[in-house]
Amino acid sequence: MHPLLIFVALAVNALPITEVLRAQGSVDYFDPRERGGSLLDNSAGLGEPLNVIISGKSSPQLLTPSGFLDYAQAIGFSDGCLGINSSGRQQANLGDGRGLVDEMGVFRQSFGIPGLGSCLEVLTGGNHFRVWKQDGPDANSGALFLAVSQEENLAHKHTIAPDGYNIGRCVFLLLPSMKGFIHFSDKFVEVAKSLKRYTTTIQDITNLLEPGSQGVNHGISQDGIVKLLTITVS
Repeated sequence: MHPLLIFVALAVNALPITEVLRAQGSVDYFDPRERGGSLLDNSAGLGEPLNVIISGKSSPQLLTPSGFLDYAQAIGFSDGCLGINSSGRQQANLGDGRGLVDEMGVFRQSFGIPGLGSCLEVLTGGNHFRVWKQDGPDANSGALFLAVSQEENLAHKHTIAPDGYNIGRCVFLLLPSMKGFIHFSDKFVEVAKSLKRYTTTIQDITNLLEPGSQGVNHGISQDGIVKLLTITVS
């Protein structure tokens, strides 16, 4: 064997198992709680549930900022009203060694009106989500953790709707299938001037979030189910 290959093999064997998994890209996510993190973000002393995870086994391009923006826009969301987010930034600790970090962004339902539709969501209410990436030195799965919820309209101070965490998560999964190009569909959608097809598998994870309202922002109960999505882009 070539000396360089021997060196690489020895180096990999010397790594902790989590490091090997990172190198192989073969893990869905790391449980944030195992390294001091939480499945609740940090919002006004309480937290909103991170109730959707996009697996680190998804297509690598989807897990990049630009690739995820393409995906979010394809399923009917925009990154703020005209690209501007008026809501306060929230933080989450994904147990990856970075502690509490700011969200990557806030995405709001655009109602089929790119750019302007999310402004309508600010006024009338609708679905929205915040997203964080698990990519710190202690747990670099590359997975995306989303806090998805349904909001009230501006007259109700833009608070979370009753049962808004469960409803928001369900709507997040329903919108793509209504568009007919996701969840095992063979139809295409044009995104960013290129044809892309998103094929998604969904799994329920029931051991990450405690059901109920303890520690949850606004005291709204949620069912404790986290949806794990593995998305392939072709």
